[in-house]
Order: sequence, then C-alpha cells, then structure tokens
Amino acid sequence: MRNVRFSRDGWKVMLVTVTILALILTGMFTLNVKTPAMAEAEVDKSEVEALVKKATLIFANSIPHDKFLFSSASVVELNITDNGIEAIVNTEQTFVLDYNTPYDEPYLKGMMQKLRDNKSISSVEEVSIANEYMKERAAAIQYEMENPSTVYCTYKLIASSLEEAQKGNFTVYIWTNIDRTQNGVIENWIPTDFYSSTDEEMTKKGYEGLDTYVSAVQQAYTEAKQNKIEKGK
Repeated sequence: MRNVRFSRDGWKVMLVTVTILALILTGMFTLNVKTPAMAEAEVDKSEVEALVKKATLIFANSIPHDKFLFSSASVVELNITDNGIEAIVNTEQTFVLDYNTPYDEPYLKGMMQKLRDNKSISSVEEVSIANEYMKERAAAIQYEMENPSTVYCTYKLIASSLEEAQKGNFTVYIWTNIDRTQNGVIENWIPTDFYSSTDEEMTKKGYEGLDTYVSAVQQAYTEAKQNKIEKGK
C-alpha cells in the first residue's frame, strides 16, 4: 500500500510541476510576442522627421506681416518612444516686413491715431516729440521692408503619438540655453503662438504708449536743461 500511495502522490507532484512549467513557458512566449505599440524600430523615421519639419515651419512662419523669402528646418534630435515623439529642430528664416507703407504697421497706426485724437498730446513740444518718434519708427520699418533679415531659432516639438503627429497636433517649446518654455501649440496643422499679438492689440499698445514716450522725453529734456543751468552757475 505504501508503494501504491507513494506512486500516486508522486504522480500528483509531477502533474503540478508540469503544469507550472507549462504556465511559465506560456508566459515567456506571451512576453516575447508583445511589442511596444510604437517601438522605434517599427516607425519610419523619415516620415516622422518630415512631419516634425512641416509642423515647425508652419509654426515659425506664422508671424503676421513677415514675408518669408527662405525657410528651412533641420531635426537635430529625434526620440520616438511608447510615450510619443520629441524632436529638437533648428530653423533658419530670411524675411522682409510685408506692408504697403510703414504707416500700415499696427503700432505706428496706434500712435498716429493718438496724435489725431489730440487729447493729451497738444503742446508744440509734445507734438514735435511725437512726430519725430513716429518718423524714426517709420524709417526703421521702411528699412526692414527693403532689406531682408535672417533669424535662427530652435524649437522643441512634442506629439503624444505618431497618430497625433500625423494629424498635425504638437506642443511647441522655444528651446535655447536660456529659455525653455512653451511657446504655443499646433492643432490640426493650425498654429497658435502664445506670445504673438494681434494687430488690434499692437494698435492699442501704440495708442497707449505714445503718452508714456512723450512724457519720458519731456522729463529728460527738463532734467538736461536743469543740469545745464546748474553747471553754468
């Protein structure tokens, strides 16, 4: 009886052992079969680079009243993981200001409107200061309308997945050694720059800023005259 009982118990132990081994092998096979949803090796890097470049240039070229003569983007770092896409992109842009005349520039238009209203800037000296300031600004705008400028900027773009990148959905950061803050977003290939002002906002700033400028110049003139008088005594 002991031999019979021993053989039955031994069979039970063997059955349990075989079952455990089968489960382990099944688990190992399952782990080997599973692959990340977005493993880097399975993604066409050239496609991702093209998407990132397209998004970067759309964002960089969205500045109002800049006429771009040349724009380029180069991907200097690209990370593709299960958590999405991150890319650092350098841009180069050559542009001129795109106005019919310098006085179409919104900030200058706001100052001109302030002077026409003639509410707080009315004395001969104040009007002279305001006109000289607007003349200098108009000359600077005219220069930038006629002479191309080239700027370089680095951005970091993040997309939560390849699918979102293909839809044109990115978060955009300005990416320098000094400043690394969110600059805006791109949604369905439409850019939103958090720091750009509308024409209406710039016109308002020009309107409100002329008073401040004229007052500051008047104060500087007054202090200079006073210093001259004191030195002459």
